[in-house]
Amino acid sequence: MLKNASLRFLRDGSCRVSSEVAPAGCSENVLPFIRKFCSVPIERLTISKVEGELPDQDAAEFSHDNSDCDSEPSRGGGTVGAMEREFKKQEHKKLHETKANISAPGVSQKGSYHEKKMPARDFQPFLFQIVLDTPSNSLRTVLDKWMGDGNRLERNEVLMVFFHLRKQRLYPKALQGGFVRGWVATPRLNAAKTVLVSVFMQWLERGKLLNFEERDYACHLDLIARNHGIEAAQKYIQRVPKPFRNEVLYETLLVNCVCVTDVQKAEEVFKEIRDLSLPLTVSACNQMLLLYKRVARGKVVDILLLMEKENIKPSPFTYKLMIDLKGRSNDTFGMESVLSMMKANGLEPDFATQTMVVKFYISWDLTKKAEEAIRRMEVYIKDNRHALRSLLDLYALLGRPDDVARIWKSCTEPKLEDYLAAIEAWGKLGHIEQVEETFEALLKTSPKLTSKYYNAMLNVYAQNKLLAKGKEFLERMYSAGCSNGPLTWDALVNLYANSGEVEKADSFLLNVTEENPDRIPIFRSYITLLKAYAEKGDIHNAEKIFDRLKQIRYPGRTPPYDILLEAYVNAKVPPHGFRERMRADQVRPSKRMIEQLKHLDNLQKSGDPELTE
Repeated sequence: MLKNASLRFLRDGSCRVSSEVAPAGCSENVLPFIRKFCSVPIERLTISKVEGELPDQDAAEFSHDNSDCDSEPSRGGGTVGAMEREFKKQEHKKLHETKANISAPGVSQKGSYHEKKMPARDFQPFLFQIVLDTPSNSLRTVLDKWMGDGNRLERNEVLMVFFHLRKQRLYPKALQGGFVRGWVATPRLNAAKTVLVSVFMQWLERGKLLNFEERDYACHLDLIARNHGIEAAQKYIQRVPKPFRNEVLYETLLVNCVCVTDVQKAEEVFKEIRDLSLPLTVSACNQMLLLYKRVARGKVVDILLLMEKENIKPSPFTYKLMIDLKGRSNDTFGMESVLSMMKANGLEPDFATQTMVVKFYISWDLTKKAEEAIRRMEVYIKDNRHALRSLLDLYALLGRPDDVARIWKSCTEPKLEDYLAAIEAWGKLGHIEQVEETFEALLKTSPKLTSKYYNAMLNVYAQNKLLAKGKEFLERMYSAGCSNGPLTWDALVNLYANSGEVEKADSFLLNVTEENPDRIPIFRSYITLLKAYAEKGDIHNAEKIFDRLKQIRYPGRTPPYDILLEAYVNAKVPPHGFRERMRADQVRPSKRMIEQLKHLDNLQKSGDPELTE
C-alpha cells in the first residue's frame, strides 16, 4: 500500500515533469485473461526468439531500440511469455512420448528389449504441423477431415498451434484461430486479413468443439479489437454470456486501447469497469499509468490517488513506471527515492529495473553511481545468461573496453545470443577488429547463420559510418544465402544515412517497399530518414517521410512532430498551421517544441533577414 508521504512524493513529482510525449513503442501489452493461468511477472517482452526473418514478419512487432533510457518499461507479453514456457514444456513432453513410442517401441523402462515388439503405429502429425502446412483457403476442409479421422481436439492442442504460429511469426494464420495477439492491422493488409480473421474461430464455434472459458472470450475480444477496432470489440462484449463479462474481458479491451494510445476509449473502459462494480486490479491501474505517462503525465497522480483510496497495492511494474517517469524528467533524487520506497515495501528491483536505473545514470554522466550499480549487478551472471549480455551492453555504454573484455572472457561456453551481445558491445565502443573477430568465432560455432546475425554486423558498420566495409559485408551476406526483410532493410538504411547518403537510403527503402507490398519497414527506418532530413533542414523530404509514416499508422506510435519541427528550425522557416496539425492528431507539444515554435514566430514577426519565406 502506498503510504501518504510516499504518495505525496510520487504525486508531486508527477505534476512537475514536462509534458513531453514519451515514445509509444513499448506498451504494457499484458493479456490480463491469462492472469489466472500463470501469474509469473515478466518485465520484458519474451516472445520466442526468431533466428531469422520470415515472410510474414510484422514490422510493428519491432519497437524502438531498447538499448537506451528512452525506452519505456514494459511487461509487454509477460504473461504470454510465461504461457509459452508452459507450452514448451508440454511440447517437449509430447515429443518425448512420440519418440518413445515410435523410435523405441521395444525398450522397457529398465532399458532391456522385449522379445515381442509392440505393433507398429502410424505417425500422426501434430495439429500445429497440419495448420502450418495448409493453405488458408482450404484450412477449414482439412481440419474437418482431421476431425473425421477420429482425432480428438483438446484445448492444449489448440493453444500449441498458436504458440508455434507466434514463434514463427505466421500471424495471418494465427489470426484465423482468434487466440493469439501480435498481428497488427495496417491499411495495406486489412482486406486480406478480414477474410482470414475468423476462419478457425468459426470452425470451433460451429462444431462446438470447445467449451469456451474466460480466457477464450478474452482472446477473441483481443483479436477483434486489433483487427476491427475498439468499437467492434465493445459490440462483441454484448454477445458474450453475462457470467464471462468480468474484469478480465474489460481489462483486455483496456490493453488494446492503451496499445493504440486511444485516451478517450481507454478512459471510457476504465470508467465502465468502475461503473459495473467490477474488481479494480493493479493491472488495470498500471495500464492507465502507462497511458498517462505517455500523453498526460499530470493525470498520473489521479491514478495513484485512486489506488490509495481503493487499497490497491502497487506491483513491481507500478514502481518501474514511476522510476521511468522520474528518470525521464531528469529527477535523480526522485528516482532514487522511488527505489528506496520500493525496497521499504518489501519489493526488490529486478535486473531489468536495475538496468533501467543504470542507463539513466549513464545518460546523466553520473559515472561513479553507474559503475557501482553495475558492479552489484554482476552477481546475476552465474544464474542468468541474459545478465551477461546486459552487462556487456552497459559497460560498452560506459566506454569500458577492459570490463567488456573481462565479462566476455568469463563466458566460457557462449551461445549465439552471447556472441551477438559481444558484437554489439564492441561495435558501440568502435572496436571493429574485435567485432570482426567475434563474428568469425561465431561463424565457426554455427556456419549457417541467419540474417539476424549478419544484420548485427551491418548495424555495427552503420553505427561507425563504415560504408565501404558495410557494402563488402553485404556481398558476403548474399553469398551466404541469407534472406532479407525489414530488419535488413533497416540496417541498410542506417548504413547509408549515417554515411551521409540519405537520398540513397530513402530511394532504397521506397524501392523495397514497392517490391514487397506484403511487408512493411519497421518504424525506426522512417525515423532514421526523418532525422537525417531534419538535420539538413530539408523540409520537403522530411514532410514526405512524415506523410509515409502517417499513412502506415504504426499502432501505438505517436506521429513524430518533434523531429519534423527540427526540419523547420534548421531551415529557419515558420511551420504554418503546425499547432493545428498537432491538435488534430491529439499530440501534445513538449516544452522544447513550444519554445521552438515561439522562436520561429518571433523570427517571422521581427523580419529576420535569415528567415526564408
